[in-house]
Amino acid sequence: MIASVIVNYFGHRLVQSAAESLLRDRPDMEVIVVDNSMDAEESRQLRQVLDSRVKVITNDCNTGFGAACNTGISSTQAEFIMLLNPDTQVRAGCMDKLQAALASNPALGAVSPVQLWEPAGHWKLPPAWLPSGVEMWCIEQAWRSRKVAAKMSNAYRNLALRIWRPDNSAQLIPQRALSGGAMLLRRSAALQNGSAFDPAFFMYYEDSDLCWRLKKAGWQLGIVPDAYVLHEWEHTSAKVEFMEKSKQIYIDKHFAGRGAWQQRTARCMQATPLAAPLDCQEHDNSSPALEVPPAWQNGWLLEISPSALLIPALGCLGRGPWAEIPVHLTERLGSGPLYARIGPDTPVSNTRLPVFRLV
Repeated sequence: MIASVIVNYFGHRLVQSAAESLLRDRPDMEVIVVDNSMDAEESRQLRQVLDSRVKVITNDCNTGFGAACNTGISSTQAEFIMLLNPDTQVRAGCMDKLQAALASNPALGAVSPVQLWEPAGHWKLPPAWLPSGVEMWCIEQAWRSRKVAAKMSNAYRNLALRIWRPDNSAQLIPQRALSGGAMLLRRSAALQNGSAFDPAFFMYYEDSDLCWRLKKAGWQLGIVPDAYVLHEWEHTSAKVEFMEKSKQIYIDKHFAGRGAWQQRTARCMQATPLAAPLDCQEHDNSSPALEVPPAWQNGWLLEISPSALLIPALGCLGRGPWAEIPVHLTERLGSGPLYARIGPDTPVSNTRLPVFRLV
C-alpha cells in the first residue's frame, strides 16, 4: 500500500494540482492533505477543489511542515509514504518506479525522483547536499578563498551531474540526502524513532535532519533517475529567516561542541568574504544567451544560481554554440543578483569554468 502526504498553507489550487497528478499516476493510492492555514475560507475552498478520494486533515494551528507531515503519516498505515510539496506534480510512472525501487532493496530507507524545474524538462533542480559541521566550515572558507571556492563549487557541480546526466544503466543513484519536497519513505525506516520529523524544525532542514538520522541508522538513500516530478520552485527572501533559524537548530542538534569545526569557522569568518569568489564576469541580462566555446558545443551544462558560489545551482544540458538564459525562469529566483556558469557536460576537478554575473 502507498500513501502521499501534502501540506497546505493557503495554496489550495497548487494542492489540487499536486493531488490530481498523484491520482492520475496511481488511482489506487491514498492521498492525505494536512491543512495548516487556520482559515475557514481556505479550508472550504480546499475541500471544494479536491477529489473526493483525498482525505483532508485540518490543524487547529500552523504546526509547520514537519509536524504536519507527521500528522498525515500517523493517519495512514501505508508501507510507503510519499511526501510531496504542493508546488510539485508527479510525472507518469513516477510512483510505480519509486515504489519498485524501495520494494526491491530492503536496505533503502527512502528514494526521490529527479526534480524538473519547468514543464519541458530541460532545467532541473539540484540534489540535496547533507550539511555537516565540516561542510559549513568549508563553505565559509570558500567565500574567502578563490581556490577553495573553485574546489567546492566544482564538487557540487559534479554531484548534480550524476543525476542530471546519469549513466544509462543506472537504476539508482546513491545519495547522502534527499529533498523532503518529493521523497518516498519506507514506513519502518521513517518511524523507527517514533516520528519521521523532529517538530523542533518549523520549516527547512527537517529533511536534512531526517536523512542524517536515517544514514546514522544504516539506511541507504537514492534517486531513481527515470522517475520525475515537476517542481516549479521559487526563491524568496521571506524564506531566508526560516532557513537560518532551522539551520541553527540542526547545528545544535548534531554538531555543536563536536570537533574543532566551530572554532575554525569562527577564525575563518574574521576575514572579509569575497564579493566574487569564482571570479565572475558581468553579462548583460538583456542578452538572452551565453556563447559556448567550440570545445563544449557537442555537450554543455549551463547553471544559474542566486549564489556567487553556485551552491546550489539549477542546471540545463544542451548542445550548440549558444546557451539560452531563460528570463521567464530566472524571475523565480528573486530580485537579487544572479550568476551563470557554462562548462562541458562532464565532471571537472581543477578547471575554472567561466562564471557570469547577470546584470
